[in-house]
Formats: sequence, structure tokens, C-alpha cells
Amino acid sequence: MTLDPRIYEGNVEVDSCASCRGMWLDAGELEKIQKSSERDYSGELHRDADSAAAGVEVAEQLGQGPVPCPVCGNEMATREYGYCSQVVIDTCPAGCGVWLDAGEIQALEKFFERAQQSAGDVIPLRWRLWASVRSVFGR
Repeated sequence: MTLDPRIYEGNVEVDSCASCRGMWLDAGELEKIQKSSERDYSGELHRDADSAAAGVEVAEQLGQGPVPCPVCGNEMATREYGYCSQVVIDTCPAGCGVWLDAGEIQALEKFFERAQQSAGDVIPLRWRLWASVRSVFGR
């Protein structure tokens, strides 16, 4: 597999494979991409996703054999990013970086954007207090 450097979002240089369209991110690059907001997925975030099908796909990907780290050659660990993203990534146990298959960086960016929007949807404290009081005395 030949990896070619290219600039991705936020001036982050990643290494990509032209044949499989996978992407290698060195340690810290995924976090830089997460902080960047050059791409806007807000129009796609409200589409209903088939979470059951996504769960089956996650299980299938977790069952695939391990891949070697392109930097150190160690067997990489396969796991779901964030334990709730439904995006499976391969991480180097030595901390070299992360391998993302085709389309996974976009899926992660949507996950980051969705999480950021959810963080902004926090109900103000006074409304939560009012709801608590109302639930106690409103019966």
C-alpha cells in the first residue's frame, strides 16, 4: 500500500491511499480535524439514520482481522470511536496514529458536528428547576 501526503481540513497533512481511499492520521491529527470546521454537514445531520443497520456494520467491522500499523508495523486495535459514534477505526497501540477506511473521516466529522450541536441544546437551569418543581406540585 502506497500512502501519499495531502492537505486535508484545517491544513492538516494526512496520508491517503489512492487505491482503497483510506487515510492515515498521525497522532493528534484527528483532534486537529475535529477542531476545524471547514466542512458543513448540518444539512445531512437531520436525516434519519438506520441505527440497526449501522450497529450490524459496526459488529462486522469489529470482527474483521487486525491490520498492521503503517508506521511501526504493530497490530492495530479495532474499536468504535467514542463508543457511540458507529464509526470503527483502527488505532496503533504504540500511539503512532489512526487508520480510517474510505468514508470514515466524513462519518466522524458528522459525529463531531452532531455532538457539538447537542452540546448547544442544553436546557437552561431555570427551566429545569421549573420543570422539577412543576412535576412535584403539578400532580
